[in-house]
Amino acid sequence: MVDDRHVEQELPPLNTLAARVEYLFDKIRPTSEELSDSDEPGRRYTNKEIADKINATAAETGVTISAAYIGELRRGVASDPRMSHVRALAAAFGVSSGYFVDEAAAQRIQEQIGLLNELRRMDVKQVALRHVLADSGLSATDTQLIEQMVARLRAVAQGTGPDGISDAPDDRR
Repeated sequence: MVDDRHVEQELPPLNTLAARVEYLFDKIRPTSEELSDSDEPGRRYTNKEIADKINATAAETGVTISAAYIGELRRGVASDPRMSHVRALAAAFGVSSGYFVDEAAAQRIQEQIGLLNELRRMDVKQVALRHVLADSGLSATDTQLIEQMVARLRAVAQGTGPDGISDAPDDRR
C-alpha cells in the first residue's frame, strides 16, 4: 500500500491579505535561537513575538506595530496596511514583501516554504532524491514507491527492519 502523506498537495489559495498572513503564522516557526528553554520546539509564533521582532528594528526602519494590529490583519479586520507594515511583516517572517501583493510571488514563496518545511522534516538526501525523480517525469506515486524501496534497502544494509528493530537472529538461545 502506498503512503499518501508524501504525495504533493495543491497549495491553498491565498486570495486575501489575512489568508497570506495566517499562512505565514501556520508554516513558519520560531528558530531555536528565538525559543527559550521552556518553549516547545515547533510551536507557532504569537502576534506579540512578531510585533516584538518588528519593533526591535524600529530604530533602523522607523516602523512599529502592535500585537493587536497583527491580530486584526490575521483576522481580516484590518485589510489595508501601510506599505511599511507590509515590508516589516515580510522581514519578520523572512519573505519578500511581494508575497503580500503579487500572486506569482505568493505562489513561489508558498512552494519555497513547503520545500523548507519538508527539508526540516526529512533527510535532505531523500528530498533531493524526490526532486530528481520528479524531474525525470515519474508520477508522485512512482516517486513514492522508489523512496520506500530506498528506505527499505537502507534498513536492510543497516541490519534493521523498516521499524528500526534489528533483523539479526537472536543469539541468546
